[in-house]
Amino acid sequence: MREVIDLLLQILVKTSHSSADKKIVYPLLQDNLDKLDLNFADLLRRWSKNYFAGESPDKAQTVAGIISNFGTLIGQFPQGNLASNLEIAIVCFEVIEIIFNSEEYPREWAISKLNLGNAYGNRIYGDPIENREKAIIAYHDALKIYSCEEYTREWAETQTNLIPLYSAKIKKTKRDDNYVNLDKLVSICNAVLEIFTQDRFTEKWVVIKNNLASLYCDTPHPNRSNNLELAIDICNEVLGVLNKESLFEEWANTQMNMGIAYDKRVQGDRQENFNLAVQAYQNSLKFYTRENYPFTYAILQNNLGNAYRDQGLATSAINYYWLALEIHTHTAYPNESLRASRNLGNTAFKSGYWDEAIKGYSIAIKAVETSRSWVKSESRRQKILEESIGIYESMVQACINAGQIEKAFEYSERSRSKRLVDLMASNDLYQSGEIPPVVQELLQQYEELQQKIDKERQSHKSDNNRSQTRAAFQAYNEAIASLETEKQQVWEKVRREDPVLAGEIQVNPLSLSEIQKLIEQPNTAILSFYTTNSDTHIFIVQKNQITLHTCTGQGLETLQGWINQNWLLPYMNDYKRWETQINSILRELAERLQISELISQHLQGIEELILVPHLLLHQIPFTALPTGEYQEYLGDKFLIRYTPSCQILEFCKQRDSVGTFNGISLQYGTVEDAEDNLPCARFEGEKLAQMYNIPLENRLIGSSQATSNNYRQLAQQVQVLHSCHHAQSRLDNPLESQLKLAYGSSITLGQLMTPSWRLSQLVEVFLSCCETNLGTPSLTDDILTLSTGFLCAGAISVVSTLWSVNDLATALFSIFYYQQRQEGKNRPEALQQAQIQLREFTKLDLNKIFQEVEAREKELIVNRKKYPSGSIEHEQWKCEYNMYAKLNRRIKEIENYTQQFPFSDPHYWAAFICHGLR
Repeated sequence: MREVIDLLLQILVKTSHSSADKKIVYPLLQDNLDKLDLNFADLLRRWSKNYFAGESPDKAQTVAGIISNFGTLIGQFPQGNLASNLEIAIVCFEVIEIIFNSEEYPREWAISKLNLGNAYGNRIYGDPIENREKAIIAYHDALKIYSCEEYTREWAETQTNLIPLYSAKIKKTKRDDNYVNLDKLVSICNAVLEIFTQDRFTEKWVVIKNNLASLYCDTPHPNRSNNLELAIDICNEVLGVLNKESLFEEWANTQMNMGIAYDKRVQGDRQENFNLAVQAYQNSLKFYTRENYPFTYAILQNNLGNAYRDQGLATSAINYYWLALEIHTHTAYPNESLRASRNLGNTAFKSGYWDEAIKGYSIAIKAVETSRSWVKSESRRQKILEESIGIYESMVQACINAGQIEKAFEYSERSRSKRLVDLMASNDLYQSGEIPPVVQELLQQYEELQQKIDKERQSHKSDNNRSQTRAAFQAYNEAIASLETEKQQVWEKVRREDPVLAGEIQVNPLSLSEIQKLIEQPNTAILSFYTTNSDTHIFIVQKNQITLHTCTGQGLETLQGWINQNWLLPYMNDYKRWETQINSILRELAERLQISELISQHLQGIEELILVPHLLLHQIPFTALPTGEYQEYLGDKFLIRYTPSCQILEFCKQRDSVGTFNGISLQYGTVEDAEDNLPCARFEGEKLAQMYNIPLENRLIGSSQATSNNYRQLAQQVQVLHSCHHAQSRLDNPLESQLKLAYGSSITLGQLMTPSWRLSQLVEVFLSCCETNLGTPSLTDDILTLSTGFLCAGAISVVSTLWSVNDLATALFSIFYYQQRQEGKNRPEALQQAQIQLREFTKLDLNKIFQEVEAREKELIVNRKKYPSGSIEHEQWKCEYNMYAKLNRRIKEIENYTQQFPFSDPHYWAAFICHGLR
């Protein structure tokens, strides 16, 4: 520490005495490259703050000026770790704001903002988009002082620096809007050129001209071909003026732009354009050598690779990409490394060089994951992965083409459910420790906003029960929408404070052998689905082997698009029609997935399946897929459970504390008919309470008890939680999916996924509600549902539903399930048997239940005479009687059905699935 402080002081002294002369300061930096790291940046920040706090204004002002000059020097220093150099520069320009504020020192403040913008514009650490936005903000701050009239030159320099940032923004967003469109940027360039003229400011004139050339090269535009010609003309104009000897760097930059323009050129002879592009790049490399400018040297190698690739010369292109990757490693320059390695992988893939493609994609994936670890914002972490998900897909396909099935499976697993994995990992960090105060404060804000939303929902409550239980695309009223947006922003802050998102812990991907250890029985297999552009691959993982089954031609459009058109959209838009089509849709899907061949070729001797769906396959009731045998479903032949990813299954296994409980000590809790409108749920709760002797204090019955606060307290006390009431999935805003509770209150998915919901004692959750596992997965295959929310909160197993379920069928199914559990069956066994019981349930069986309900109804009528009207006892009697009367009517409705087996159709029994452990 002392050694680094001494170096800092030496640097500041040399910077001061030499008037920030590079020739004096750079040799000192060169001799101490090993110390110019992030620790140096942190020490500089702390030292500066302490110094400024204890010194007189005059001395502080002087030192702030020296630090500002050093920031400029280190930001331009071409040696050592460029990423660390820029971090040090950023610290320099940020700490001096303590002294140079905009009111007292407007000029110095503007200079620091200009320099800060330069540093963020070139920053390597962090998220490129966030860095670019910070740079833009800093430049606009500078422009608050630098008006064109008063500070003409400074205004022009700031605008010059803004141009490439806005150009990158256009290129990234693929659209033109407001200030960022091409025409306006060209107008700004022209305005600046009136100040930085060729004869008076040749060097700056060249910079602007090169910016114009880059704009014409890189900006999407209908007249792209003409713009490329303009870029070439500009480069030729500049080269006609430049003196290579005196402005060597500017000459090299112009040559680089010339190369890009010729490589992308549409007009002219293709071979000639290629030759001119290569020649221009080679000219640029005369200045940007590997020894003196390794970073830019590597960019030029990547550009040369592109030129050779576009010419169909794959081998040469790959060689140039490797030269770029020698400098642009995934650990030091992840964004540049991603660009070159993806180019390498794609070029090799297109040419059928599978091993080379695998090497390239391997680096690209490491670069993506490094970039994610540098970003705190969860939404940006997710976006980074979504933008790069095609790399994982190509990697999986390249591995399969190379016959490397194990590696293909590992990368398919590595790509999925990253957001859920991060959430589960970070929530687990809080299991044994206190939530940090800053997180606690944000959680309080989050809860308060949720209460406001609940209150607003109650005031706009719909009388349409179907809309309360169906997935909602509808737009909420403006007040709720505004509150949801505000709550989302707070949620993002909560996650940003989370250690895993700050990169303080790493969740390592699982190897095949580690995944195989999750398979407890030799007759159990993991079926992991993965859809690429062309095919759907099914990896069959057993304890001692892995095989692959490919459904050729069932790619993203042909399979996933088909599911969207034939399953999801009909469910959303025409529920009754969807119900009638379930069997035919599932028959066709079984054919598309080649279920019969899959069983005969890969699943002989297998009795249990752990399904890892992909994308919209998460919505499919695999248990109801026909096997090809007469009237046999997949759920008849195999025990079935689900997991969003093998990584999440491992989390559940690590949490498994069921061994610490025995059958006697397990505490059960129920939440029943929270809105007083589901008589079957009341009946369901009564039956479960009788079966497990659940005490009244562990039962939340009706709107008088089933509040969100009581729910939360109960969930923290019991090991088995059974919820039978309304729920609603929000496909348009998954974090607002909710368990609907008393008086318009709710528990949302967003709440479940915050660190305040720590339910480490939960062994099992049964969500006997509608749509608790209905969700549309993101590109990264994250399925955000109430079911996965409970997995994040700590549960090791969750039974949930894929669609809006029938209330009587659900009550019966739940009772059957717990009867099977009482007999000692594990969860998938109990689920399977309960589904079979419900399918085979006859009207005669229903009559037995009807007799029991009718007897209780008559008993309650007798009780009416025991209590005076208006008494508490009379109200309790009335409430229970109404429930049984309604239940009676439901049963009579079913009795009027013509079918002998009233619940035999899959839409009654196939929605129930089990996530997690057995």
